Amino acid sequence: MRIFVLALIGGLLFGASIPPCRLSPFACLGLALLFIANMRQLRWEQRFLTAIIWGLSSSVFPIAFSIQIAKAQKAVYPTDFEIWLITLVPFLTLALVVGIVAAVAGKMWQSKFWSGSVWVFGTAALGIIAERLTFFLPIPIHLAVTQTNLRVLVLPIASFAGIWGISWFVWFVSAAIAEIVLNRRANLITISTVIIVLLLSTLQFPFVAQVKGQYLFVAAIQNETEEPLTMLRAVLNSRTRDLPSLIVLPELSLGQETPSLWRQLKQTLEEAGIHNLFIVAGMEETNPPYNSAVLMSGRGEEILRYRKVHLFGAERWRYRKGREVKARKGLGIAICFDTVFPNIVRKLARQGAKVIAVPNQDPVVIGFLLHHLHAAFLPIRAAENRVSIVKADSTGLSQLIDYNGNVVAEAPLGKAAVLKGQVFVRSFNQTNFQTPYNRFGDWFVVLCAIIAVSLFVAQFLGKGNGKGYRSQTLG
Repeated sequence: MRIFVLALIGGLLFGASIPPCRLSPFACLGLALLFIANMRQLRWEQRFLTAIIWGLSSSVFPIAFSIQIAKAQKAVYPTDFEIWLITLVPFLTLALVVGIVAAVAGKMWQSKFWSGSVWVFGTAALGIIAERLTFFLPIPIHLAVTQTNLRVLVLPIASFAGIWGISWFVWFVSAAIAEIVLNRRANLITISTVIIVLLLSTLQFPFVAQVKGQYLFVAAIQNETEEPLTMLRAVLNSRTRDLPSLIVLPELSLGQETPSLWRQLKQTLEEAGIHNLFIVAGMEETNPPYNSAVLMSGRGEEILRYRKVHLFGAERWRYRKGREVKARKGLGIAICFDTVFPNIVRKLARQGAKVIAVPNQDPVVIGFLLHHLHAAFLPIRAAENRVSIVKADSTGLSQLIDYNGNVVAEAPLGKAAVLKGQVFVRSFNQTNFQTPYNRFGDWFVVLCAIIAVSLFVAQFLGKGNGKGYRSQTLG
């Protein structure tokens, strides 16, 4: 019974760090309690139930907060049973992934080989491997999204090791807390590691944030139930000094691509008579079917066509998967779910993109919770590659994000809006500028895999086969 109480409390604490709650330190405390609950000699069905309790309880605060935010903004969302199930899918996936890592870590704890800092480093490495394997699941899991409001921590780590470095820090600190509690003594190696990471991040932040560049005036159209072309005309007819250099419309906002649609677009742009701007708009190709977005000039000329690579949910049966990722004129496109995976934005940045346009359409669930979860990924994507992001969602939380992960502006939920603002982009002559992560990719995942394999091989070769620590677990 005690382990289930620990899992319940741990899940509630961890949930307090999940957007839109954002109490970041609680993530490590909540995960540490799940580790502690798994240190006993439990049957696998007990570990499974512990993980489910932890995962479902972690949904309480995020759902409650998102409902309150939606009510405050008078945003309407469906509440039927199917929508509730969809809302809980990320937390059930979280329970599966974190539960497996915690269960394996609990079994490792029973061996004397996995003692002290060896167990902490091994558990953190397993956590990163598990996160990478979630790319094969319907929804990837990254504990890093619990830390996006800590810019001093996120910016340097993301630019160096990507989202994996931030997630590793959560896994590592959580395991360190659990190890210290169960051993009832401080572990100098793990404590020193945490202090060094925090110190280096803090000291590097002012230097990492300094990039030569310029401000770019951009706009994201959030149409909700409004006609997107009508809203585009309104933006184009605004005063010249208020005219953005880049306008982004939501995913599939223009409907099916037809000759008639292109005639309307060109007529709209010809009537405005403004040529020194770019427009990105989502549309549906029908033969063959693709979820696409087009970058066009102010004259209505197509410059770049992007087809969604990572299809979400039922899209896998409706559309074909895109294959090419290209940037033009310092601009790149990634559609909605593409930004949950690090490879798309990284490829665009390596091709010279300084600004990423994101036509978006997050599913409307209880409290618009998926909007909040998805919005937490984009500051990390920006910091990983030093690119600014303009996200236009059809129903809420459209965003303008600086190259350093700072959210410049954000639209409300459930309302039509035109989000305008300036984002800072690095100078267009800095074509060779790359962050370590942008240059070397997911090297940190490889490093964690090497660490984990090395430790398991060392144990297998007999460098410690005895049992231990059982007297120090919860009894």
